[in-house]
Formats: sequence, structure tokens, C-alpha cells
Amino acid sequence: METQAVEDATKAATEAEAAAAEAAAAAEAAAAEAQAQAEAEAEAAAAAAEAAAAAEAAAEQARQEAVEQTKALAHIIYFDFDQSTIRAEFREVLNGHAAYLAQNPGARIVLEGHADERGTREYNMALGERRGNSVSRYLVVQGVSVDAIEVVSFGEERPVNEGHDEASWSENRRVEIRYVTYQ
Repeated sequence: METQAVEDATKAATEAEAAAAEAAAAAEAAAAEAQAQAEAEAEAAAAAAEAAAAAEAAAEQARQEAVEQTKALAHIIYFDFDQSTIRAEFREVLNGHAAYLAQNPGARIVLEGHADERGTREYNMALGERRGNSVSRYLVVQGVSVDAIEVVSFGEERPVNEGHDEASWSENRRVEIRYVTYQ
């Protein structure tokens, strides 16, 4: 009987060791699986962060390119004598500004109207304003918010060319587009 008890105890100990080894193997496998899952999640998070950073960099680059394209556009619209009608040759330039302003609602511009020295000061102030308003209306029709545009007139007060001939005067009959805010 004592031999039977020893055999039973040995058998129970062996079974307990086997169960413990099996439990340890299962725990080790679960730990390895958890570690692999954690590593996969960390890799996915790192990839997502990298993708987000790349997307942000691409967006910033696109914004900078848009600003540079707008800066490259002509910022002066010239007018014929005593006229506020936009000449056909400047519509493409204005379309470029309109596209930028429509896509960047935070951008703001000031349209500065000018005239040559011929005419009275009062008349030239009004003419400069009509020219600025003409450009403003064109941009609004192209989809630019009225809130993005301010019109001021300097009349004959700020000539770019001080000469007193047709070539000089033609340079002074203009609207200058000034970006106050880029976005």
C-alpha cells in the first residue's frame, strides 16, 4: 500500500509538473502574442504618425506654393485714359487672384486705385475708386468673398512715374493688388 501511495504521489506530481509546464507554455505563448500585437500596434501608430506628418508637410508645401504662385501674379492692373473698364489682357491675371482668394478664405486684399495727373484732384480720387470697385466687382463675380476685399483710392497722389507724357501717365492709371493676409 505504501508503494501504491508513493506511485500515486509520483504520478500526481508528474501530472502537476506537466500541467504547470503546459500552463507556463500557454502563458509564454500568450505573452509572445501580446508582445507581437503591441509591436504591431506600435508600428501602426508610428506609420499613422508618419503619414499624418507627411500629409501636414504636403499641405504646408501646397499652401506655400499657392502663396508663391499668387506672389508671381502681376499685382498691377492698368487702365485706359479716363476709364475704369478692365482690359481683356488683365482678366487672366485677375482670374489667378480670384482662384487663390476663393480657395483661401482667410486671405485679404486691398485694391489701391490710382489715376494720372490730368483732371482735378477730386475727379481723380473718384476715378481711382471706380477703378478699384471695377476690379472688386470682377473678383466677386469670380467667387471671391466681398469681405476679403477693401478698396481705397489714392487718385493722382502716388504716381509710379513722375513724367508728364503719355508713357508716364499710362503707368499711373492703375489698380494695385496688395495682399494684407495670405493663408
